[in-house]
Amino acid sequence: MPKKSKAYLDRLLGLEAYISETDGIGGVIRRRIDDFVVKEITMEGITCSPTAKFEEGVGEYVWFVLEKKGVDSITALRIIARSLGISSKRFSVAGLKDSKAITFQLACVRDVDPDMLTRFKGTDKVKVHCIFRRPFRLTPGMLMGNRFEIVIREIECKDPLNRVNAILNEIEEAGGVPNYYGYQRFGTIRPITHLIGKRILLGDFKGAVETLLTKIFPHESEKAKEARRYLAETWDVRGALELFPRSLHHERMILYYLSKHPGDYVGAIRTLPIEVRRLFIGAYQAYLFNKVLSKRILEGMPIAYAVPGDLVALGDPFKGEVRGLVRTTDSNRDKLNQLIREGNAYLVLNVFGYSTSLCYGRPGEIEREILREEGISLDAFKLRQLREASSHGTFRPASFKPRDLSFKLANENSIQISFTLGKGMYATVFLRELMKPEDVVAAGF
Repeated sequence: MPKKSKAYLDRLLGLEAYISETDGIGGVIRRRIDDFVVKEITMEGITCSPTAKFEEGVGEYVWFVLEKKGVDSITALRIIARSLGISSKRFSVAGLKDSKAITFQLACVRDVDPDMLTRFKGTDKVKVHCIFRRPFRLTPGMLMGNRFEIVIREIECKDPLNRVNAILNEIEEAGGVPNYYGYQRFGTIRPITHLIGKRILLGDFKGAVETLLTKIFPHESEKAKEARRYLAETWDVRGALELFPRSLHHERMILYYLSKHPGDYVGAIRTLPIEVRRLFIGAYQAYLFNKVLSKRILEGMPIAYAVPGDLVALGDPFKGEVRGLVRTTDSNRDKLNQLIREGNAYLVLNVFGYSTSLCYGRPGEIEREILREEGISLDAFKLRQLREASSHGTFRPASFKPRDLSFKLANENSIQISFTLGKGMYATVFLRELMKPEDVVAAGF
């Protein structure tokens, strides 16, 4: 029988099941900043590091390896931009990297003399390496994957290496790890992005704003809790502005707008950056995907191989290559699963949107059950009052396999583990399968 998660946060975000039955090793990640190291892998297969070798080129875009420590990618680029005296909007990255880590990733900037970057002295948090030119801009998604080097500390179980091996054997037997959207997609301190997204899709913009401003979670600061409590009890927008910490930028933007335009909740949401508006809808799509995948696991259905009604992508699963999509039938099922075993195809599940074609058979029944339970129709993703956040939907691999995996004891109660994942796959989802934490936040996720 599949193992159900006992973690409250897992259930809230739709990560309801594990693919492995063996108990986790427990432990904590990110106890130290250098316990979580991420190195981006470029489309050419180069692993980003201070000594990576890139061919010199020509063009108006200056590319470089960005090393950051304990800050997010956007903040790191702003630090560089301020040092150079230019706008941070001229910079771009292929992917946003975690702040609670040491990371190496590609970044680029337009119309800047490379010598300016060379003269950037760096800080204890941000450094620049491997400067070179390209004739085109680095865009989101323009990477092959990421290499992870992670230490799990404070492990209390006996013989953790044997337990990890047992879990890995079960993952191999299942064909991979469930490709859930991980905690970073929703947040761990205030995991509400998907809840706001649902309210927006239902046309309840007032409810969306109230959720963002007033819903309280245990791990927030006492000052933030006090401000949210005051607003919920009084709806004194101007008074709340005095109480909300300045670090809560999005809440303060909405409060300021409502102080000038009482009752205009659509306008209030529109004051937020378009990326944030789309993030709300994307988070709810991720939650629905997780729910569908969890139900599939709990019913004992495969997550790596297709059954009639499933959708299969032809191509390399690690690269996310899609040469075509095929609907699984009784007659082609064996052939498609053979292609999956050979690494030339992979099972995908729908990420719901207004153009989604639901699956047939039991896979489609599960999709319809989840949508019915949530009270959401596919047409809801075509937002009439917030068109810029509408989504036509897409699909996502149902499982993944870590590559180049190795692990060893770092000391008697710590394990050092290294592995490579394709883009869009979450290291924390794999670590969750190994650790099975009951308190996700306390475990460092």
